[in-house]
Amino acid sequence: MSTKDILLKKAAEAQVIYDDLVKRFNIDDLYPTTFIANSETEKLFKKSYLKENPFPNVIAFALAKIRKGAVEKLFLEEKVLQTPVIAAVLALCSNVATSIGKLRGDNVDNTTIDCDISFAGLQAIRLYMANYYDKKFKKARLASAMRVDNAYNGSFYKYKTKDNRYVSFHVYYQSQQERLNKVLKSNKSSEKFKFLSTKRDIKYLASITKNYDALELEKMAFIDAQACGCMIRSRSEWEATEVGKAVVNMPLVSFKEYGKSRANFSKMSDNGPLSGIKVLDLTHIIAGPACSRILAEYGADVLLVRRGKLMNQEQSMLELDGWAGKRAINLDLNIEDDLKRMKELIKEVDVITYSYQDGAFDKFGLSIEEIRKLNPNVIYSHLMCFSDTVWRDLPGWAPCAEDITGLSVRNGSLEKPVNLNGVPLDYIPGFFLALGTLLAIKKKLIDGSNLEVTTSLTRGAVYLHEATDLCEKTNDISIKTNISEENNDKFNKLRVYVETKNLGSVGFPSPATYNSSYPDLVKNMAFSDGNLGFKK
Repeated sequence: MSTKDILLKKAAEAQVIYDDLVKRFNIDDLYPTTFIANSETEKLFKKSYLKENPFPNVIAFALAKIRKGAVEKLFLEEKVLQTPVIAAVLALCSNVATSIGKLRGDNVDNTTIDCDISFAGLQAIRLYMANYYDKKFKKARLASAMRVDNAYNGSFYKYKTKDNRYVSFHVYYQSQQERLNKVLKSNKSSEKFKFLSTKRDIKYLASITKNYDALELEKMAFIDAQACGCMIRSRSEWEATEVGKAVVNMPLVSFKEYGKSRANFSKMSDNGPLSGIKVLDLTHIIAGPACSRILAEYGADVLLVRRGKLMNQEQSMLELDGWAGKRAINLDLNIEDDLKRMKELIKEVDVITYSYQDGAFDKFGLSIEEIRKLNPNVIYSHLMCFSDTVWRDLPGWAPCAEDITGLSVRNGSLEKPVNLNGVPLDYIPGFFLALGTLLAIKKKLIDGSNLEVTTSLTRGAVYLHEATDLCEKTNDISIKTNISEENNDKFNKLRVYVETKNLGSVGFPSPATYNSSYPDLVKNMAFSDGNLGFKK
């Protein structure tokens, strides 16, 4: 198929998925929406391999190679649909945000929403595509990338086991890698697994895994090491497990009501439909920050609670994109004054987003129940890996969710599993959480409901199966949307540059949607670290 035909096919699939999501979430008050399948974007994207590349010397070519492969896949057919899903959910986020603006007094009667299919695909590979110029941060982010990319990186490396199955390990924090390395009784210390020694280390880890059955290694990773690693399963194998059955039977996003209270949001400004709404962002890495970034894009006052200084962030390679649009405050909850400040912030917010391992904040008196005592009116949106199942307390990462739910097998085979393009199982569940949060804000404005909103990486993975099945069976839609092949200059830049307080000019990948009632939302993408609280 030609690029034109592929993009048109993805646009038609986005229509089907949009229709499905409208019905699942019972969304009303929709605005005219067009999915753009403009094949000219391929040239724009493919010029970006080497341009605006922040890494130095040889490493710049390594990043360019990753970018090249990721971008080229955006213009190929997908065995597992991810681009159409992203397009549909982001278009619906724009719709619901517009409805919120209407409820808050904006005139949105003539709103139209455009979503470019190529730029929707771009959202899953955002972590590769940013650019920045600050020398200290370049050094810090390079070190983060080099540390993560070693033989333990389950996104790239799968290991055969004694029972002729495959496992993958997902230990992107050094502490997790150390624990797993110890449980595996490795003779090589954890910190010696390096980017440059990867070829040797792959052989070494393979010599260990061949002595264990796959499920035994899964237990060793999750239970013994309190880290993350899994047997790579087919979809049917996943759905036959206790956890898999539970996840499949859950709503894509669940809503739980905890009483009612009048919405008491601050006055709107011209920053967008969510302006004046305070969001306390207790998220990290990619999925949770992807949710709060969407809220920031529509004007919310988002305060990100960071665990340490900007340049010392262990996961700066994975987290940069999630900082867009936010102010950040540095709090160490082990320090009494910082914990006190956190509780003060909780009392004044309208929304909390949370994506740490379930229960991680309980020891600080910040469980969901304790947070509700501090602020009974808050909308609480959280994301985990394994939903509200017997595995809810286990750590999890997006590539693990792909491997354990059968997506990497569906995208490849049981003998040669292939992970999806970029990290869609981070971004897509994050976008679903954003959609759920927007719906919760809308309901709060309508009837005062105080909601808890929940989704998970594995439930997002199940939906990719469901959406792919749906589009394989039908192209029937009842909710009218349009398809256009024209580019009217709304989508002509791969990156949007914003000035940040700490890093100077940063180029974030451009959004996938354009809303005629809120045409200048990219101005909301600036980032500043070291703040004391929300905007005055």
